Amino acid sequence: MVIADIAVMPLRPYGCEEEMYKIVDECIELAKKSGLKYEIGANSTTIEGDLDDVFELSKKIHLLPFELGCERVITIVRVDQKKGGITIDEKLQHHR
Repeated sequence: MVIADIAVMPLRPYGCEEEMYKIVDECIELAKKSGLKYEIGANSTTIEGDLDDVFELSKKIHLLPFELGCERVITIVRVDQKKGGITIDEKLQHHR
């Protein structure tokens, strides 16, 4: 079990910030439909699951903006893995 922060930034083309957030919202929908545990944050979405599943979802999230008409996308994926696994709840237990 790993957790990963995924931040997708569609760069071109979009006319306004609202259009950019529509693309980000579609990426979040992929996380919702994945069946993996997720939490939406201010700058990224945290995904919890098997390493292969998390990487596969990250790839789908990165490619979706291209399907929606973007010409350039930057996606940042940060993975936290620990022997024996780690969960979102475990990571945040001291902050909730």
